[in-house]
Amino acid sequence: MIRTLNQKRLGGVLIEKGIVKDENEAFVIVTEGRVFVNGQKAVSPAQPVRGESHIEIRGPKEFVSRGGYKLEAAIRRFGVSAAGKVCADVGSASGGFVEVLLAHGAAKVYAIEAGRGKLDLKLREDPRVVVMEGANILAMAALPEAIGLFTIDVSLTRLELVLLNIRKALRADGAVIALFKPQYEVEDKSKLKHGILKDEIIRRELVEQFRAWLREHGWGELGFMESPIRGSEGNVEYLFLLKLHT
Repeated sequence: MIRTLNQKRLGGVLIEKGIVKDENEAFVIVTEGRVFVNGQKAVSPAQPVRGESHIEIRGPKEFVSRGGYKLEAAIRRFGVSAAGKVCADVGSASGGFVEVLLAHGAAKVYAIEAGRGKLDLKLREDPRVVVMEGANILAMAALPEAIGLFTIDVSLTRLELVLLNIRKALRADGAVIALFKPQYEVEDKSKLKHGILKDEIIRRELVEQFRAWLREHGWGELGFMESPIRGSEGNVEYLFLLKLHT
């Protein structure tokens, strides 16, 4: 989009006004259809706007983090039900996945996070949420009960390692929705440009390698999709629906 001298990118203006903290949040609220410029719905955070333009945000923020939109899309695409289930979210952070699970009727959610103090207050105080902070999933021997639905969103950790550790806690009829992040799976870090894996061929190779690993370790792939929202650095990510073969 071409800008004149007295125009700026909409995303930049949203940051300047303190409406969002970064371009990622700008992308989310624009794509949600919540940003209006002079009464017209914005189409892109890159669109040019004048300094005197009236910018309006309509509708409430739906989730505590952008991760919630990823899981919401997967649940809808895969047709997975969390209703009445005991769930566990690995890599909860502020709780985007936890919030979605609760919204879909989860009876209980174990919020497992290696860090501390990240989980949103409203989720922390929800009686259905069991907060497990400072908990490294790779070092956990067991969970208090069998899990009907696992969700996974981890960084700096290979997904295979997480799956190896959670399988003993998964119910025989349970499922896993896992976010696959190629940028953390690639062994040759020289392939990353400023933390971003741009090469689609390499991304696809990593996905196929992961699929081969799943087959070797008794996992069945029931669903696959590209995440509708990119990672925080702009990386393309994917969502898998998995079940253990019995």
